[in-house]
Amino acid sequence: MRVFNLFFKIARTKLGITILYLAVFLVICFPLVKATQKQVSFEEATLSLFVDDRDQSEASRRLIEQLSEKNEIVELENDKQVIMDAMYYDIVDYSLVIKEGFEEKLQSFDQGALNEGLFESYHMRDSYAVAMMGVFLSEYVRDVRMKLAMGYKLSEAIDEAEKMLNVQIPVEIITDPEREVADKDFTENFAVFFRLLCYLLLVVITNALCPVLLCLNREDQKKRIECTRISTSSFVRQIFLGSAVLVLIIWLVYMAAGTVLYGGMYRGRSCFLAIGNSFLFAMFCAMFAVFLCTLSRNTTVVGMISQIFGLGMAFLCGAFIPQSMMDDKVLSAVRILPGYWYVRATDILSGAQTGTLQDVQNCFLIQAGFVLLFLVLTILGSSGKRLPRLKHA
Repeated sequence: MRVFNLFFKIARTKLGITILYLAVFLVICFPLVKATQKQVSFEEATLSLFVDDRDQSEASRRLIEQLSEKNEIVELENDKQVIMDAMYYDIVDYSLVIKEGFEEKLQSFDQGALNEGLFESYHMRDSYAVAMMGVFLSEYVRDVRMKLAMGYKLSEAIDEAEKMLNVQIPVEIITDPEREVADKDFTENFAVFFRLLCYLLLVVITNALCPVLLCLNREDQKKRIECTRISTSSFVRQIFLGSAVLVLIIWLVYMAAGTVLYGGMYRGRSCFLAIGNSFLFAMFCAMFAVFLCTLSRNTTVVGMISQIFGLGMAFLCGAFIPQSMMDDKVLSAVRILPGYWYVRATDILSGAQTGTLQDVQNCFLIQAGFVLLFLVLTILGSSGKRLPRLKHA
């Protein structure tokens, strides 16, 4: 096992850069995953409101009570500059003025009263919540007037309108069971971590493995090995074993980091399939690293190629931007890259895309095909750069 020991002796000299890559990318990865976990499900937005009630009527008081049920009413001095400052510093999101004569105009069916605005509103920043506030006010006035037209008294009309506006509609998203692979233990938020591995594994493995392989392929190292009784087949086996162990260590570090984000040990079929998917992609990254070493003996050039290829593939294949948001033409073009199939399998397992278990298996097989392809390319590329036949002393 002399070559195996030599492999890790050289790897230890490159340990600093490997740890640096691991640490930097983990530091980047954790905040990204944590940020997505804040958006677990839909929640109705609330606003901080300042209400200037110039009508001081029963109808305006009931409207303010209705607004306070789902929003925060902020008390401020009724001064334009004070209100503007509060909106600028995000103390208040929305300023509403209930005009004088609100109750009277609300009950009037005169065409002039219908067209005349009952409110004035001010806001500093546009948002969906601000837009929904405008919709709510329009629906409130419409529902109250509809009930008044049906013969209700004002107080009764307001009660009925509030009941209509407070109705909760249960919504359930139903998917075809035959097309559903995801389970509750592997959420879309946690899948972000596995998507990022499309970039992280490729860059870290190539920058950790390539310098060691290039060092072993130097002329002085070849001559030292020729002086030993190690056969060519034994040399190749030990290099392969050393590379496999190094790649396995890097992969295990990321899987261990994933348990921290997951909040414990992995569980569920989809989780373990995602782990297998990442292991298969790590095998591709290892073969890609070996292939790069046949293209150039310059560590800087190899690192540059891995960064360009890794970053480009990650962007185009959906590691940073979900595939569901990407153009179909782009996705059709990047099917020739293994990263596409890795991310697609992850998305199916998390529920971000619909698919069957057979679709996931197809993604696995295609990635395995890429591993074999780069193995063949490596053999062809190194055919003219083989070590001289090692002689026995």
